[in-house]
Amino acid sequence: MRHLIFAGAVLLLFTSEVSAQRFGLTAGTNFQRLTDVDLNSVETVFEEQSGWHAGAWFEVPVGPVGMRLAGRYLEAGRLFNGLEENFPIVNDNFDISLVDLSLLLRYGLKSPIIAPYVFVGPTFRIPARVDKIINNDLASLSYALEFGGGIEFNIGSLSLYPEVAYLLGLSTFIEDELVLDFVTLTAGDTQRLNSIIVRLSVGL
Repeated sequence: MRHLIFAGAVLLLFTSEVSAQRFGLTAGTNFQRLTDVDLNSVETVFEEQSGWHAGAWFEVPVGPVGMRLAGRYLEAGRLFNGLEENFPIVNDNFDISLVDLSLLLRYGLKSPIIAPYVFVGPTFRIPARVDKIINNDLASLSYALEFGGGIEFNIGSLSLYPEVAYLLGLSTFIEDELVLDFVTLTAGDTQRLNSIIVRLSVGL
């Protein structure tokens, strides 16, 4: 999958004229929640967490759409809050951060000032800063489908892109087992991470 992202980056660099390419910086807030899962045959419900993110993207037109390669650092919060309800012995006070890499297709109305648009594409998640207690229990690479919409505001040479995106987890976020405080918790089904992202980008 990482090779797919690299191939997409190469495609961005060589399929369009340099004058049409755009670079942007982005930041915003995010809300995420792990899906419910059976741990040791006990249904476990996790709490929604909020955090922040910042990153950059590079976009070029490919036919009628824009192809955007984006990367961001994302603070996801204490995703495993809720374990203590069923397993009081577990100390779940650890924060998780991720690096997200996305390859999005963006399609919108053509307008010189205000142009609404939609986008969709895969996002690949890599754990970045994780407490050593749980570091080996997270999938080293997971992926999600990212889709949403926004509005492009053109102001001279700059463009503003307020956006709302939903990330639907498609692969497991944790391994088959969690080993926490010498307690082994076996997952009975696949656990995914779903997120809502609200962001503002500045296109240069």
